[in-house]
Amino acid sequence: MVGIDIIEIERVDKSDAFLERIANPSEIEYAKKSFCESLRHQRTGALFCVKEAVMKALELGKDSGVRFKDIELAHEKSGKPIVILHGVAKEKYDSVFAGKKIEISLSHTPTFATAIAVIQ
Repeated sequence: MVGIDIIEIERVDKSDAFLERIANPSEIEYAKKSFCESLRHQRTGALFCVKEAVMKALELGKDSGVRFKDIELAHEKSGKPIVILHGVAKEKYDSVFAGKKIEISLSHTPTFATAIAVIQ
């Protein structure tokens, strides 16, 4: 399964309330440690895209009960992005995709953020 998402950075809500609504504590720390406001918004946009892409790959629609915080972006020591699943997202993975690997990639510029998730 594959999921992909893209967003214009100017459409990303810049409020702390939005970040706190979609992000886990480690993700908030990652976004806020950005060296400038522009990079913080780019990282928030990419974070949003990762969550949307993983939801699509897991075939979880808006009525599935999944929450943004059910999908957590983390990084290996090498910097490689990985996802940690919780709640409804983990339940769906365990019941349908157990044993398969979720690979993600993300990118952002001052204009766009994008992410792709592949379950194989």
